[in-house]
Amino acid sequence: MATVKSKAKKKVAAPKKAAPKIDKGLMASLKNVEDTAIAQIGSAKDPFKTGLEIIAEIRKVVMRIENEIEDNSRSLTEAYDSGPGMVGVGLGVF
Repeated sequence: MATVKSKAKKKVAAPKKAAPKIDKGLMASLKNVEDTAIAQIGSAKDPFKTGLEIIAEIRKVVMRIENEIEDNSRSLTEAYDSGPGMVGVGLGVF
C-alpha cells in the first residue's frame, strides 16, 4: 500500500511596502556635504575641533528639518477658537 504525502503549504511573504523614495539630487547633495566635511577635517589644523564644529552645524540643519516636519504635521490637526467658550478641532485631509 502506498502512502500519500500531503503537500506542505508554503509560507507566502506579504508584499513589501515601498518606502518613499528620496530624490537622487538630495542624496547627491548629502554625499557632497560628507565629502566636503571629510576634506575640511583632513586639511584642518585641529581636525577634532573642526569635526565637532561641522557636526554642530549638521545638527542645526537636522533640527530645522525636524521642526519643519512637526509644523507640517501640526497644521493637519489644529485647534481653533470658534467663539466664546467653544474650541473646535480642524482635521486636514491629504
